[in-house]
Amino acid sequence: MAQFKCYVCNDEVRTGEKFTFTKKGSVHFDCFVSAKRKGIKPEKAEMLRTLSLILDSELSHLLNLLRINAVDEMSKEYERIKYKDIEKAAGETTKKIDEL
Repeated sequence: MAQFKCYVCNDEVRTGEKFTFTKKGSVHFDCFVSAKRKGIKPEKAEMLRTLSLILDSELSHLLNLLRINAVDEMSKEYERIKYKDIEKAAGETTKKIDEL
């Protein structure tokens, strides 16, 4: 299992925690949003709030998918495809937040 450190708090990012990746590296969801909140202009605060809610939902969905124990190969493959879809969406949302 790969191990990552959060570039904001410097703590280990553990399996089962909400985290994402930016150009700077891995970052806990809460650390990412908190750090971004401190550095944006007030007029972008509502967009950050909306995007952070979306990202939180996407990361929660990813964690829920990890709890599924598919048995047959077709189910495993479908689960893998859906995971990749949500992972891609979370990456796009992270990028939008990073660009604020």
